Amino acid sequence: MHILVLGVPLYEGMAGSVRVRNLLDPLIKCNRIVWSNLFFTKLAGNISLEPNENHQEVDLVLSSPGSIYRFLRDSFRFIRQKKVSGSLNVLYAYDTPDLKTILPILYAKFQGYKVILDIVEDNSVALSFDGIMNRVRIKSGQYLLEMAPHFADMVIVISTHLKSKLSGIFKDLSKVLYIPVTVDLEKIKYTPTNRSKAERVFYGGSFGKKDGLDVLINAFSRLSEEFPQAELILTGKGENRNDFDEILGLIQSKEAASKIKYLGFLSSEEYLKVLSGCDVFCVTRNNSKAANTGFPSKLSEFLAAGKAVIASSVGDVGTILKHQENAFLVPPEDEQAMYQSLKEIFLDNSLIAKLGTAGRKTAVDNFDNQKFSNLLFERLKLLEN
Repeated sequence: MHILVLGVPLYEGMAGSVRVRNLLDPLIKCNRIVWSNLFFTKLAGNISLEPNENHQEVDLVLSSPGSIYRFLRDSFRFIRQKKVSGSLNVLYAYDTPDLKTILPILYAKFQGYKVILDIVEDNSVALSFDGIMNRVRIKSGQYLLEMAPHFADMVIVISTHLKSKLSGIFKDLSKVLYIPVTVDLEKIKYTPTNRSKAERVFYGGSFGKKDGLDVLINAFSRLSEEFPQAELILTGKGENRNDFDEILGLIQSKEAASKIKYLGFLSSEEYLKVLSGCDVFCVTRNNSKAANTGFPSKLSEFLAAGKAVIASSVGDVGTILKHQENAFLVPPEDEQAMYQSLKEIFLDNSLIAKLGTAGRKTAVDNFDNQKFSNLLFERLKLLEN
């Protein structure tokens, strides 16, 4: 079986890359699939990749005819050349098809690939857009998703909301596969705390409107007045420049600004090292439709790390987490509840071990990538018929 991943890199990258790698890595390691990778430059984070016959890096500026021509030329050529004769060929397209990806998807379909879509967000409730062309691209995706049954053989969804929505579009429920966020339990080690007092609070991800990061920053600023040792570590890459600048401006306005450290986009090795050195992991979201229809990409990793987790109770989160059992659940946009949860953990260090042990078990039971990788492979084999 050959799987060509479209959209995100199977190397270093953001949440999309981690999601796809977690699902495909076990299959690659066991030689159950061969792979190739057609991805967009800006989604590779800060990583420069060496030339490799298995991957093709492309860029696209929708307002530039020359860029569109080069993108289509390179994409079509790669899709055609990587097709494996006599084998099942699958195009794995990450996220909603849009103006950037629909023509390569249709070309792969024409070439005999089976097409699967991995849908992780409901773009119909998107909160912010980075420029006019990005707005057009996202809006086009809403229409193309409705048309998906005409060109997609299967769709993967990350939340129960998306499962319900795509089931309504496809009608054939066998074509809709629910796979939540997953975690590679061999990479994310269980690292019990060795500190007598909590020190480091961690947030990793994007810095968009739906992330509700302002609530965490405000709550932490209050916490730091009572606990001088407290630090807030932020990592990730802002997807929308205006949203990102707003968060940086909020940080700079705080007296606790010197205790809030933004480390930028980290490689996997750097990220895991930082993760192991923190005590409390925060998964914040606001109460928007955008936040309630998806699922926080980092939650499985934070639980697997075996420390304390504080999460906003949005969407499916409350079906996985039980307040004060495997995490602290707080209402979205509730700064006081976030502050009180942080304070409780900083006052009682034993909560880190208690929540961490239960959180690790939750990750093993619900998010083990090996289990979902096997499930995906079995469903893909059905496409041969």
